[in-house]
Amino acid sequence: MPKAVPSSPLSPASRQMSGLPCLKMTAWRRAASLFRDMDSVMDVFLEQWTVYMQAAGYLVFTTARRADCIAACRSLTDHIVRHLDTGYLPTFERLAGNSDNWAQDLVASGLRHMRRGITGTMYLGCFKTFIHALEDAVHAFSFGRRRSQHVLDDACVLLRLYGAAFEEIWMDVCLGVQRDEHHSDMDEMLRRLTLEKCRFENVFNTTSDGVLVMDAQCRVTTANRSLRQYAGENLTGRAVWDVLGLESSSPEEFFRYYPVGQTVEVTPFGGDLVFRLSISSLGDISLASSGEYLVLLTNITPHVTQREIMEEVIRARTAALEKEKRQIEEMNITLRTVLNNVAAERDQSRAELASSLQNFLAPALARLVNIPDKAARHSHAALIEDQVRRMLGQAGGSPDSGEQGMARLTLAELNVCRFIRAGHSTKEIAAALGISPETVQTHRKNIRRKLGVRGQDAQLAAFLAAHPFHGDETPSRDNG
Repeated sequence: MPKAVPSSPLSPASRQMSGLPCLKMTAWRRAASLFRDMDSVMDVFLEQWTVYMQAAGYLVFTTARRADCIAACRSLTDHIVRHLDTGYLPTFERLAGNSDNWAQDLVASGLRHMRRGITGTMYLGCFKTFIHALEDAVHAFSFGRRRSQHVLDDACVLLRLYGAAFEEIWMDVCLGVQRDEHHSDMDEMLRRLTLEKCRFENVFNTTSDGVLVMDAQCRVTTANRSLRQYAGENLTGRAVWDVLGLESSSPEEFFRYYPVGQTVEVTPFGGDLVFRLSISSLGDISLASSGEYLVLLTNITPHVTQREIMEEVIRARTAALEKEKRQIEEMNITLRTVLNNVAAERDQSRAELASSLQNFLAPALARLVNIPDKAARHSHAALIEDQVRRMLGQAGGSPDSGEQGMARLTLAELNVCRFIRAGHSTKEIAAALGISPETVQTHRKNIRRKLGVRGQDAQLAAFLAAHPFHGDETPSRDNG
């Protein structure tokens, strides 16, 4: 066990016996207070510790994660702050005595490393790089807020004081470990490491995803069995874009196409296989893996196939809906056209009916009142009724061209038509109707034009015989 020293204040002479400088009270308080803000420069500490560990050749032996390194930093700086808060003025002798167990976490960490095969001397070397990295982090504090260069330098002196005290504590710990116990611990440690190694290899090689590890230059360092089944054997040292058949020719280009932390779909081995590729930085997990990257390939071919099927179904359904929409729009256009035509025809029919009523029915009714002869009134009324029926479409079916022409005749022209169909001459018609022969000839001309009949009177008479009027009472030659 580390030796303990009394916690009572030491004389100035005893405080200087270590040969290390001893900070005055005011300087110590200012320097120790810096470590309250250690989190603000934690990234600098982690980066520099990695550099020092790499330079000393220790990085390949450590399994510490990023969280472990942060915890190690706080295990020291938190005690520095605690000593400040409790007024425990640190001297080499007091710290080396470890009376308040300030070094307990650091000692426990060293013993765990020894059980993993790290020698006590190597752990002490790692601790020295740890102190150097903390000094660099202290100098990363920005000036201001009472952080002058003297305060930063005093903080580094304080770190060296704690570091020197821990070295003495650690040497006592190492001397207290018996050789046989050490060998026993080593054997147990190697057995556990072997089991962990076998377990890791089993998991690594049985996973269905393709997994490889590459360095900062994108050269493959490790690949699992699943990936080798796709890419072949002897992958170590080859560029990852050559192994996976991806488009790239340099690390810069590769990371530009496939950024760390993002997921992309690729077809790395040709054919119809589709994979989801993702790249993670192992340096975010362990300092020992700084500069290495994990490349994960997941076969998503079934999902992509299902997605393409669904996309095709959606495209087909969308096309069907678009077609149905166009048909409905065309039907709407047709319906609007039909409605517009119906409305136009209705308006036209109303206009024609109004015109017929105004131009024929009203004058005909006026003449009907003034006809004194009963038989003539009856014949005139029959003509009016026939014309009204034709205007209302009650003649039955669709009227032919002849019927349409008859509907266009005036009452006087219809009266003349009756006499023509009966075979009366122009003079006979003029005498019967009390009009001049010239007027009868004009009526004949207009009748032929409206009925579309050409030729002599015999043809007109034949046409009129084929198109009888409603309520017709043709005058005979005897009573004409």
